[in-house]
Amino acid sequence: MIDAVLDTDVLVETLRGRIEAGDWLRSLGSQHIGISVLVRMEILQGAQDRREQTLLSREMSRYTLVHLEHIDSETALGWFESFHLSHNVGMMDCLIAAAAVRLGVPLYSFNLKHYSALPDLDVHSPY
Repeated sequence: MIDAVLDTDVLVETLRGRIEAGDWLRSLGSQHIGISVLVRMEILQGAQDRREQTLLSREMSRYTLVHLEHIDSETALGWFESFHLSHNVGMMDCLIAAAAVRLGVPLYSFNLKHYSALPDLDVHSPY
């Protein structure tokens, strides 16, 4: 069971070794933290070479991978159609958030504005 999901920006800060991010993550204790398959792909997309990709994959293996389900794409599409023009909500944000809503767990992100329009989403800044 997953207790929370991390957005890409939070994972980036953790992988970069930002002290506050590491302290916050450790404060979660034994909670099971998930990352969307989309977040994992976004992180890997930033790898400069195979060595860096391998290191990033190894670091991300500590998190439970959250796969998208049919209902996630339906929810995300509805949100995108409703909020992308009025609130500048992105496709990836909708998909990542939809999985967190389906799981009934909080999403941690520094980009609270991106997610503020999405109904039923429990989104928090890590610190």
